[in-house]
Amino acid sequence: MSGYRSSLLKVAIATILFGSAPAAIRAVQIDSYALGIWRLSLSTIGMTVILAVQRGKGFSAIGGELRRHWKLLLAVGVCFGLHWLTYFQSIKLASASIGAIGFSTTGVQLPLLGWLFGFGRPRITAMLGVALAMAGSWLCLPVQEPGHDGQLVGLLIGILSGTCYAGLPMLHQRHAHLDNELRTWGMFLFALPVFLAAAPAAEWSMTARDAWLVFHLGVVVTLIGHYLWVQVSTDLPLQLTSVLGYLQLPASLLLNYVLIGEEMTLAMVAGGACIVGGNLLALSGPLRSPAVRAADTPEERAALTEELPGDAALPLAIELEASDPSRHATEAS
Repeated sequence: MSGYRSSLLKVAIATILFGSAPAAIRAVQIDSYALGIWRLSLSTIGMTVILAVQRGKGFSAIGGELRRHWKLLLAVGVCFGLHWLTYFQSIKLASASIGAIGFSTTGVQLPLLGWLFGFGRPRITAMLGVALAMAGSWLCLPVQEPGHDGQLVGLLIGILSGTCYAGLPMLHQRHAHLDNELRTWGMFLFALPVFLAAAPAAEWSMTARDAWLVFHLGVVVTLIGHYLWVQVSTDLPLQLTSVLGYLQLPASLLLNYVLIGEEMTLAMVAGGACIVGGNLLALSGPLRSPAVRAADTPEERAALTEELPGDAALPLAIELEASDPSRHATEAS
């Protein structure tokens, strides 16, 4: 029971950290390009230290693995870089709440991308979840007023950010044999060129307040928050972590209101609830399958990934990787 309570405490801490990210991105005065470069640089340095110390890898060994697997790491890094860039742009263009809502459609996009990546056709429950999330996205849009023309565009960019992020599990699952820390480090490293391409146009002036916000985003949220979440995903069942993960959206909306005074309308709350419900509907149906419940061991669950339909096999594959005891870092948000 003490271990269970410890995991729930980690969930609470990680949820607060993740929920604070949209408000921090909105509040920091530097633009999306400079923010991405600073945040990814801090994350890359942190993961390099983790690889060199925690995993006992020297820099020459890391370089050798980089040369062998650079194509995969490049694909993961570019996908992740586009996720961050579009997420930042969504928040800067619209609002922290609209950016968080758009990104939170990730779960309903996962079965559709799984179909595209060859994991099989989604079930009807997944498609109902997509429809519910689309309705929720429409509810979240405020009434258009002068000076608020970027809300719809910001929401669409946020949804695109969710698309890029939903593609990451598929890329990771295709190459799950590689060291998880190596893939996470490469993801940060190869995401940098996405932002460096726009470095000449970046606004680099930074106040002391901006520096603290960048440190919070790059170290506290990305490294500490995700490290805690990986431990949680290892200790708790996937069904529970899936539900707990969607506490991040209401946490973001609440912290946006408390920290930076963003309006939280009843329609926005209702739309966010529809998106959370759509995500859970899209992802939880396959996990209630009797075949999944009957598979008790990792070996039995691994065998099921070859037998079940696509949207049932994909969550199992993600669960098996998340339960790997060698995981000490994760794919940041």
